[in-house]
Amino acid sequence: MCREHDVWFHVDGAYGGFAAALPDAPDDLRGLTTADSVAVDPHKWLYAPLEAGCALVRDSQLLRAAFAYHPLYYHFNEQATNYVDFGPQNSRGFRALKVWLALRHVGAAGYRTMIADDIRLSRVMADAVRRNEDLQLVSQELSITTFRYVPRELRASVGEPATERRLDALNRRLVDRVQTGGEVFLSNAVVGDRYVLRACIVNFHTTRVDVEATVDIVVRLGRELDGELVGSVAGGG
Repeated sequence: MCREHDVWFHVDGAYGGFAAALPDAPDDLRGLTTADSVAVDPHKWLYAPLEAGCALVRDSQLLRAAFAYHPLYYHFNEQATNYVDFGPQNSRGFRALKVWLALRHVGAAGYRTMIADDIRLSRVMADAVRRNEDLQLVSQELSITTFRYVPRELRASVGEPATERRLDALNRRLVDRVQTGGEVFLSNAVVGDRYVLRACIVNFHTTRVDVEATVDIVVRLGRELDGELVGSVAGGG
């Protein structure tokens, strides 16, 4: 459609775009090769310290035509590549250095291995969630697994409006307890109108022991929290 109507085709691949480098990358990620530009964030899945964002552009001269500005007080050698000509920012730090050093250290093959390991661990976590009767797996894509805590007494009524409201409230409080507990860090998401816990694995130090322990921690804290809420209701609190 973009080709037909002469529209710039940009893809936000900030996190997931890096997985396109894997030999078994999904077809939709391989489709990034058709984009005019792709945004990626090395501070996400290239493990670089904040901040390090990157735009990959098929025709760099189009950026130059859009942003280059040469007032009289600019004295640049036109033969050199000067990134002031390729974006709106004049003064900038050398963010690329940390990305370049890491690439020199581990190489593209090293990154492919680490990214594939993260995806594998996310699938391990999803399997652990499936096996646990107190948890409900919601999604697993790339290195992200989402799930929620569902007390066993509510299993039979999942999907009913009253139960879904209770589960949303319970899991909202559970995310807070997990984050403040200091044992593991999970974020949250809303998937299919359900409030869920979100585990995004983008750390090459993460191990199978870590992801399986995360499931146990969530279940333990979920039971504690559910017991407190049930006790509060029973006590009229």
